[in-house]
Amino acid sequence: MCGIVGGIGLGESATAVLPLLKDMCNLVRHRGPDTEGFFVDDQIGLGMRRLKIIDLETGDQPIWNEDGSIVVVHNGEIYNYMELREVLISKGHKFYTHSDTEVIVHQYEEDGEQCVKSFRGMFAFALWDKRTRRLFLARDRFGVKPLFLANNSHSIAFASEMKAFKPVSWVDWSWSSPGLRAYLQLGYIPCPMTAYSGIRKFEQGSTETWRVTDDGRAFLYSKKKYWEPAQPAVKTNISFEDASEQLLFLLKESVRLRLLSDVPLGAFLSGGLDSSSVVALMRMINVRNIKTFSIGFEENEFNELPYAEKVARHFGTEHYTHIVTGTDAKEILPIISNYDEPFADSSSIPTYFVSKLAREHVTVSLSGDGGDELFAGYWHYYQLSRLLKFQRCPFLLRRLSSQIGKALFPIGTHKNAFFDRLVSPQSKLFLSLTSSMPASMLMNALSPRIRDFLRVEPTDQEMAWFQSFSAIASPADAQLADQRFFLADDILVKVDRSSMAVSLESREPLLDAQLAEFANGLPPSYHLQGQSGKKLFKYCMAPHIPKKILHRNKMGFCVPLQKWIMGPFANDIEGQLLTDSTGLFCQRGIEHFFRIMENRQPSACSAIWRLFCFAQWAAKSGS
Repeated sequence: MCGIVGGIGLGESATAVLPLLKDMCNLVRHRGPDTEGFFVDDQIGLGMRRLKIIDLETGDQPIWNEDGSIVVVHNGEIYNYMELREVLISKGHKFYTHSDTEVIVHQYEEDGEQCVKSFRGMFAFALWDKRTRRLFLARDRFGVKPLFLANNSHSIAFASEMKAFKPVSWVDWSWSSPGLRAYLQLGYIPCPMTAYSGIRKFEQGSTETWRVTDDGRAFLYSKKKYWEPAQPAVKTNISFEDASEQLLFLLKESVRLRLLSDVPLGAFLSGGLDSSSVVALMRMINVRNIKTFSIGFEENEFNELPYAEKVARHFGTEHYTHIVTGTDAKEILPIISNYDEPFADSSSIPTYFVSKLAREHVTVSLSGDGGDELFAGYWHYYQLSRLLKFQRCPFLLRRLSSQIGKALFPIGTHKNAFFDRLVSPQSKLFLSLTSSMPASMLMNALSPRIRDFLRVEPTDQEMAWFQSFSAIASPADAQLADQRFFLADDILVKVDRSSMAVSLESREPLLDAQLAEFANGLPPSYHLQGQSGKKLFKYCMAPHIPKKILHRNKMGFCVPLQKWIMGPFANDIEGQLLTDSTGLFCQRGIEHFFRIMENRQPSACSAIWRLFCFAQWAAKSGS
């Protein structure tokens, strides 16, 4: 695990490349505090900061092939590297380390750009092939590990975090209207967009090859998508019982692969089904001395510690806990800008604190992320299923039902929102279910200057995610959309930045490609039936985890945000929004949100947090 940086034509001259690489690496030092390494060949530069996980003695990067013609820097883990290594050795390749990274250069020698298809893991890597003068970039299937690109007509730069581009003089840091507009709608910015015009997210499950001309100019030679979450043309023909047996096998195998480590390893434990299942699977494959980590809150309605402690006792883990107070949570406010762009998922707060707790005891921690997307654990899948059935009714009947229902239930409640959506066109249902508030309402809280800036014609990139959301016609479609967008650009971003901020490696065993392909190929009824999601997953894990955990209602990683905004966060947030000195906001619009928040409407609380995160980012990036 580390942070990688580099590119072609980074500086004004070849002699400027190494100092610039060092400056870039310093900005991602938190991702790899143990060692650093560099490679420079004229205008080509690769750099990395390493957090030692596998092969502590000889695994420092960059890493070369036998004759030094291929060199790589790598962020992540190739979990099946031992299997690949044996095959490569049998073909005559010679290894000089015991690192998983070294299989990348040798597999590339064998398969070229297709090498990524052999790797099971989380990774973002950059490989320089001296023989062909090509820079090969790749990112893992789900986008667990981040990678960003900036380029102009003749140069390219890459990095694990956008802040590493600061020393590169030619990077365009102007704000991106489409990216920021998407943020206001979603609370995150979907790939490949970022908050900046000159920087893009490298797409998950893809590769790019950049070639260098004789005069040192870089140009895109090829761009390929080698994997994405998808439903097979023909669903897997398998009985429910056989599917459960196969699922358990894949789950065990995925967890087993992710236990490979030369440093202490543990697991996050929220007390929910997914993280509890990961701990159960660790026990089932005979992992001893499991360390688990949980955080809780003073507010009972948000506190899952009793459930986590029950699971810890059941499996006899060495369990560590921490109660996060509003005063503690203020620690997160200055580091919101560490995301390098606006990011409004408030569950980043507990994720940061559980990572901080875990790092006191281990260097690697397993998580349960991905279970909701693969096995239909979110409530909005059930809501979407109901709303799609109502779409078959005549519009006049839906409108009448909507009017009656909205009159019966207070504004801001889930039931009121459900009846409000009865008159929505099908193309807008999924977006309304996954966004707490329309971007148009948030726009009313922005100043005329910012509103004018954001009112531009949609770009192809912006239309791509919007059309994907609009085309959803079933809960199964929604699961795939969540895997492509919400999981990749929100959940995994949150986990990566929170864990890497404290130099902790997080691993997600539920996000194994073989597991995902199996789950996505099953009949939808195996996941969602009536109001119950995760049907097959629960059946599979039922003999192995406590019943109270199996059947408890999902809480998510929620925080008492409204109480904090009106309490310990009040001076920071009101000072940023109500006494705005940057010209970002409309005073009347901000005051409106504060008034409706006081009436206990959750959507207003989310809106205020989204605007505050925008303001924190803007203050650091400059408007």
